Amino acid sequence: MVRYAAPIVAKMLSPEIETAYVGRGLAVSTHVGVFECPEALDVLSRLGVETTVHASQDEVIRATRMKPISVILAGMNVALSLLKALQRENITIAVIAYCPVRSPADAAELRSQGAMDVVTSLDEESLAPILQRGIDYRALLVLELGHRCESRRLLQRERELLGEPPEQLSDDLNTYHPPALPVGPLSVYNLDEASEAFERSYIDRVQQLCASAREAALRLGVSSATLSRRVRRESLGDGT
Repeated sequence: MVRYAAPIVAKMLSPEIETAYVGRGLAVSTHVGVFECPEALDVLSRLGVETTVHASQDEVIRATRMKPISVILAGMNVALSLLKALQRENITIAVIAYCPVRSPADAAELRSQGAMDVVTSLDEESLAPILQRGIDYRALLVLELGHRCESRRLLQRERELLGEPPEQLSDDLNTYHPPALPVGPLSVYNLDEASEAFERSYIDRVQQLCASAREAALRLGVSSATLSRRVRRESLGDGT
């Protein structure tokens, strides 16, 4: 692996995306990986982008994991095999294939395997916007994955605070123990008395809205005799 960096590294990241990264305290350094494409080194040096020349597919895969905001420029002979290797590793990154002699069939096959673009010439004017598009694509993908991970972490933390066991815990309680429930008063009221008062108020309201005791019992899902006994018991308890 050989690294090339110009004294002044060009900003390949779009201003809007760069602002989003800076606002979240994330690094905005961009990177171009070159694999079996030595013809691109001169133009990349003139563009002033940080460049790394990779000697193998394994180096490319490691670099994509170490440098989040990056794009890969690959030669015609290795582009297809590199795309398949990235798919096997479940890595999504913009790959630009350089094919000086391009046929429609080769371009279609490369695009079907996930290549972002297939270029036939390496000049600054045409290559710069393609690199920027690939950098922006990768940066947005990394930002989205970061949001998903943070949302999942917050959701898991919320469940833990509510006393719900993590999803990875087993049903074997002899080995895995769910977290303890929160300890402390849940309410300043007596829950039994509050439940009894609510139930009594609900029954009274149903009786007021119904035309007869039989209809009220039907709405409450009890028999007329059960409702009559309850009303009689409450009346005796109130002293009426």
